Order: sequence, then C-alpha cells, then structure tokens
Amino acid sequence: MSLIIHPEVEKLKERLSQLIFEYDYLINQICPKIEIEYVLEFGLFEYELYKLELKIDKLKRKIQLIQIELNHENEIDLNKIDEILAREFEEYEKQLQAQIDEIKSLEDVKTKELSDEEFKKLKKLYKHLIKKLHPDLNPNQTFFEYSLFLSTVKHFENGDLKGLESILAILPEEETEEISEIDNLKNLIEEYEKRICDVKKDYPYNKKGLLDDKKSGNEYKQMIIELIDDRKDKIRELENKIDELI
Repeated sequence: MSLIIHPEVEKLKERLSQLIFEYDYLINQICPKIEIEYVLEFGLFEYELYKLELKIDKLKRKIQLIQIELNHENEIDLNKIDEILAREFEEYEKQLQAQIDEIKSLEDVKTKELSDEEFKKLKKLYKHLIKKLHPDLNPNQTFFEYSLFLSTVKHFENGDLKGLESILAILPEEETEEISEIDNLKNLIEEYEKRICDVKKDYPYNKKGLLDDKKSGNEYKQMIIELIDDRKDKIRELENKIDELI
C-alpha cells in the first residue's frame, strides 16, 4: 500500500528549509561581513571616543580624590591617587583594550574569496544539504547524518565549496520519509521567522543601514568626530582644574 502524504507537508517543509537557509546565511555569512565592514569603517572613531570618555571619568574621579585630601588638609600624594584610579578603572581599561584588539583582529581577517558563480553554487548546494540533513527537517536522522549536518554548517561558514561537494558525494541514499506533523512544522516555521527577525533587529545587522546609506554613514562619522573634539576640550578643562588644585 502506498503512503499518502498530506499535500501541505511538502509545502511546509520547503518553507522551513528556506527559513533555515536564510537564518544560517544571516548568521554565518551576512552578519560577519557586516561586522567586519562596520568595525573597519567606524570602529577606530568609536574607540577614540570611548577612550576619551574613559579619560574624562578618570580625571573627574581624580579631582574628587584630590578634593577629599584638601578638605582633610592632607598632603596630596599623586602616586597614591593614581594607584586608586588604576584599581577603580581596571575593568574599563580591559574593555578598552578588548575593543582595540577586536579592531586589529578584524583588520587582519583574510576571507576566502569565491567568484560570483562559485558563491551562487555554494548557496544552492548548502540549501540542498540543509533540506536533507537539518535535524528540524529530519528528526529521525542517524548520528552519521547529524555529523554530516555539522560539517555542512562549518563548510558553509568557511565558504568551503569543495567541502560541501564532498558531503553531497557521501550523502546516504534517500529512503522513504515518515510524514512530519503539520503542527510541528508550523511551530518550527514560526520559530525560525522569529529568529530571523531577532537577528535583523540586533547588532551587527542593525548597523547595515549606516553602511548601505553613505550619507547616513558620513553623518554618523562626522557626529563622532565632533564628539571627539568636544571631549578633548573637556579633558583640557579638567586637566587645568587639577593643576589649579595642586
């Protein structure tokens, strides 16, 4: 007796495979590229602004500590005050260093370039393999098939076309599939739609507009430059105040 498959099942599975592909494509290809481009375009300016903001906070705190000593008519020990500042701002300094380390690491990133034809083939092949191997679409898969799925994601993330082609070559022969529950497929579709929506609302995808719109990007960069100049003026003001106090 032949197996009768509900006509909506294949339609839902196709929709789910498209969403899984879109989500993985966002996470493994689009978002990393956006982050690299954003950091290299604006990161140094944001780093400079953050560094100046941190210096302002330290100078303000230094003035407070000096003022406390003056109020108690104590001799001002700048070395001691600097030690206090170093302890209090240790975590902020680490964050600052992490920020510049990220910029440097992204500047050194060497991405494997594929031709347009190869990249189209990469996406098409990945989408095909996802449909055959993704656990949400194949809940009864073997451990071997799941290991192939993990390798598929890794190869796609690395832009490794040959790796995907090798997985296709060893893909197990297709067997008759059991009918998936329609409600389960609908729930998974809803889940992936939500995941995609969340990715697009969050960093780095939410910075895509600044990169795509040159006018907005230039305005944002100019705003940061103006803030940097303002913070430099503030630093000079605070340093003059410290000189007056001591």
